[in-house]
Amino acid sequence: MRIPMGCRPVRAFCLPRWVPVAACVVLVLPHNASAQSADAIEPFLGTWSGVFTAQEHDYWTAADIACFVGCPRDMHEQLSALLADPVNDDVPWPALAAQSSQAWFAEFEAQMTQTGLQVREANSPESDPKFLNCQPYGFVRQATNPLPMQIVRDGQNLLVRYEEWALLRPIYMDGRDHPEHRTHTLLGHSIGRVEDGVLIVETERVTSDRVSDETRIGHSEELRGIERYTVHDDPRRLEQTLTLEDPVTFTGRLVVTKTWLYTPEVELVQDTCFQQPGKP
Repeated sequence: MRIPMGCRPVRAFCLPRWVPVAACVVLVLPHNASAQSADAIEPFLGTWSGVFTAQEHDYWTAADIACFVGCPRDMHEQLSALLADPVNDDVPWPALAAQSSQAWFAEFEAQMTQTGLQVREANSPESDPKFLNCQPYGFVRQATNPLPMQIVRDGQNLLVRYEEWALLRPIYMDGRDHPEHRTHTLLGHSIGRVEDGVLIVETERVTSDRVSDETRIGHSEELRGIERYTVHDDPRRLEQTLTLEDPVTFTGRLVVTKTWLYTPEVELVQDTCFQQPGKP
């Protein structure tokens, strides 16, 4: 199911994440991983853009558009099944997306701890620092943000340049562990490695923040994130699976998925506060 693309939106205009009609599914034929390179890091280097700023590409599906800031994997699977069912051929895709979104959240809410429920209740849209003080996102929202990102070498390590908030995120690939004593920060401390063509990034020491705008789910400083990035071809794209664990706010795991296209022609632009909705 593909829908026609409209005009390209202003890059810094950020819609709510995981809105009730949003879900993520890639409705494409099975694909093979990108050919292995002698340099394990090389396939991940370059500039990558999501559907939010690369709408003109014919790879995207209607579900990709709904999932422009990433989606819980369970939502992905639920919506995939609904879209594949001939019974739903005459049902508008936003209605199916809403159905899968609501079903996912009902299940996840049962896994939230009492603290998690209290955090969610306190996380009103009006209390979000990004709107109150024009402060950058925390780790989860930054790692799945809708604007382009660039991955470059920094010696033995990697550096992720995010257009969103113009943030820089080092990923240490030199074999070090997380430090025992380190101040928690918005993006935390990330260490990475490549295994069988998959870039695996483990992140800890993250300050408490929100996981999602729309659901208002939050996390504590005990959050641990594991990102798995895989490069595929036809078209060349970067697929992310982000697994979150936080015993303070929810039991079990929350798994989020997102896709970027390889866009070497794209140059990152300066993200500024005045472009944020509602900011002067």
